[in-house]
Amino acid sequence: MTELELLPQLDSPQKLRDFTDEQLLTLADEMREVLCHVVSDRTAHFASNLGVVELSIALHLVFDFSRDRLIWDTGHQIYPHKLLTGRFPEFSTMRERGGLMGYPNPEESPYDLFMTGHAGASVSSILGLKAGDDLGGHGDQKAVAVIGDGALPSGIVFEALNNAAGLQKDVLVILNDNEMGICPRVGGLAAYLDKARTAPFYDGLKRDVSSILNRVPLVGQSMENVLSGFKDAVKGFLHGGMLFEELGFRYIGPVDGHDIFSLRRYLDMVKNVRGPVLLHIFTEKGHGFEPAQEDPVRYHTPAPFARDEENQVIAVSSSSSRAYTNTVSEAI
Repeated sequence: MTELELLPQLDSPQKLRDFTDEQLLTLADEMREVLCHVVSDRTAHFASNLGVVELSIALHLVFDFSRDRLIWDTGHQIYPHKLLTGRFPEFSTMRERGGLMGYPNPEESPYDLFMTGHAGASVSSILGLKAGDDLGGHGDQKAVAVIGDGALPSGIVFEALNNAAGLQKDVLVILNDNEMGICPRVGGLAAYLDKARTAPFYDGLKRDVSSILNRVPLVGQSMENVLSGFKDAVKGFLHGGMLFEELGFRYIGPVDGHDIFSLRRYLDMVKNVRGPVLLHIFTEKGHGFEPAQEDPVRYHTPAPFARDEENQVIAVSSSSSRAYTNTVSEAI
């Protein structure tokens, strides 16, 4: 593994604020190097973790999760977060007996709130935590949930979005949109998000435009029809956020999820916005490692592998026994 300069120094995420912009970019590279190394001798979640390196750095730059709240909806993308929260010295024990867990684990760190897996419960959990903090006199504590587009269609997620909008709690939901779950996404919501990829940046303007239009004096039925048509045109132009705006969230995005400095800027912007906010970011599963970018399904949890000098994959011999999941999938 390439010699690391910054990660060994990072015993607390607060130290990120002492890094220069150039060092932050170097840190992202070092984190990907460590993620590639950890799968050299064991099966571990890989492509999804590569995709949230910059997001993890930006979140810990802007928020103080020693007191603020952070829940990763799909817990197996927690590896970069663990690297940033003082667990680099133990990272080589990931998914080994007695070592670090491949999911959030409160016994490892106060930065892990729950053992979250694939439940789709991040939004409801963060809403409950925020309500409790407000009732307990800690309303200044921020509440952030990161949820992927693969988990978003869960019924429990829409129930939580509905409740968050109804309660008007100050929660930030980050939609990590990489067009994937474990496999490529499907369904009506997937088609909607695909359209959002071609929509312009949108920061809640729909409410402001509607407010202005509603103040324009109407002169006869024809003017009313013109204004109604213009409203529909505006809604179509700002397609990307309309669903979430109508649900009661202020929608901001889409934002490049691999640009640390852009992410930091927008997280700073939404940090103190009142009411529920949805920040829509685009990421690439497997980002930074070409084989995983080209085949994120295969590299979701790949078999152990090594890399040659050109960063290409070299197969590593493993046990001759067949994996249980492979046997079951073939039978199905």
